[in-house]
Amino acid sequence: MLDFIKLYWDSILLVLLVVAGLLYLYKQGKKEFVRKVVLSLVIQAEKALGSGTGELKYAMVVEKVYSVLPTILRFLITKKELDKLIEEAVQYMKKYLSTERNLLGYENEYLTTLRN
Repeated sequence: MLDFIKLYWDSILLVLLVVAGLLYLYKQGKKEFVRKVVLSLVIQAEKALGSGTGELKYAMVVEKVYSVLPTILRFLITKKELDKLIEEAVQYMKKYLSTERNLLGYENEYLTTLRN
């Protein structure tokens, strides 16, 4: 086995780089999809738990994100990236609500997003 690796190390490295590049491109292409899913889950959490329950809403969103996303995306989206996406969604929702709008009528946002 070690002889095989020594003999073909350059080919193995090339294959690993190509696979890593493909995974990166896949992740970048799905980022907008993940952003929409996170936003819809943040809205659901806000509607379900109300204000003053930030930690509970965060936990609810994280739990649901990992159950809704395709398996490959679960491995490609880091916790730090997910935290950033959640924070962006919260800021967007606050801005939306500051214009005297409400969240009524958006019960199943992530289901609509998943169908697109």
